[in-house]
Amino acid sequence: MEFNSIEDFKKNFAQVYRSKVYPTLSNIDVERQKARKEGLKKAFFIGFFALVSFIIGSIYKEAGEFFFFISLILVITAFTYYSFTQKSFEQKLKTRIMPVLMDAFGNFNWTQTEKISTSEIRDSRIFSRFDHRDIDDNFYGFYQDMPIEISESHLYYYTRDSKGNRQLHTTFKGVLISIGVGKRFSGHTIVRQRGFLLNSKVYQEVKLEDPEFQKRYFVDSNDQVEARFILTTAFMDRFKNLSNAFGAEYPECSFKDGKLLIALSTKKDLFKLGNLNTPVTEAGPYQQFLNEIISILEMIEVLKVTQKTGL
Repeated sequence: MEFNSIEDFKKNFAQVYRSKVYPTLSNIDVERQKARKEGLKKAFFIGFFALVSFIIGSIYKEAGEFFFFISLILVITAFTYYSFTQKSFEQKLKTRIMPVLMDAFGNFNWTQTEKISTSEIRDSRIFSRFDHRDIDDNFYGFYQDMPIEISESHLYYYTRDSKGNRQLHTTFKGVLISIGVGKRFSGHTIVRQRGFLLNSKVYQEVKLEDPEFQKRYFVDSNDQVEARFILTTAFMDRFKNLSNAFGAEYPECSFKDGKLLIALSTKKDLFKLGNLNTPVTEAGPYQQFLNEIISILEMIEVLKVTQKTGL
């Protein structure tokens, strides 16, 4: 189903949520309560033995260190088990509810396989370095004839310290959004967070009229004229809205080869729809999800206007 406006998008979401999503959630919530009860039961069971071990360690001082260690291991095991139960339920919920929920988003689809290629991420040159990538939720579809791909990704690399121990370095963790603009750019423009140290230039820095934006972001491009044409006031306003919707402090992006790639770094567990301790019928997470998607559609509408004026 194709939508011509965000208002149509919202109306369809409300209708499908009431008729399909909520009834499905009501059935799943019974399973949530059962899974929570079983998870807590086993976690408390393990915790009981942790308490017993702690008491024994307090009584028999000569063996206290050993029993305290056993107690610590059991406590960690109890928390790990409950976390695993939570993750397992969330995965089960997503597998069952996402196909239904996608009806509310028109022709969008959900998958846990890669949609935005790693080569596209590297070619954007937003990130200085990463050797590995983990993905979680991915979405893809169309809005106003523009293809959209969304990928929750973790980009990272490893180094070795002086003792040979491997250390993990996170380059990026958050949401990547790729939008096919429909017309190839003549150059490559990159917008990145302005760092405390000088940003490494890929191309020549672009000087913009907006002093606030210039202060927050470092922009470089191999086509100065095109870069200034792309970065309109309307685009930057939507860019900020996108950041707010996803809870990201600084969005970054790249315009290259007919695509806009946006990187939204955030520590939030995005697209989280299930919690063992909260009824899955609560509308809050789904409203947040809707707001996140709408912020992307608003960005597309700005790109469509720019395209019509000669991008």
